[in-house]
Amino acid sequence: MGFLDKLFGRAKDTAGEAADAAAPVAEAAQDAAARASDTATDAAGDAVEQAKDTVAELADRGEDEPPPGPAGPGPAAA
Repeated sequence: MGFLDKLFGRAKDTAGEAADAAAPVAEAAQDAAARASDTATDAAGDAVEQAKDTVAELADRGEDEPPPGPAGPGPAAA
């Protein structure tokens, strides 16, 4: 049994060493994912703010200004 104990013990040590070596890479990946999530959240928040501003500007325009585009003033369609 001594041989098998050594064999399995060595395998356990090797797995532990591999896990220790992989830990910094896993931490770096988690940090990168957190930064990407923060960037995406910021971009989405900016897009929402821009949409709110656009809606507020359109609402504040009033009825005396025609809407832009083909629905503006011009001859009535027959």
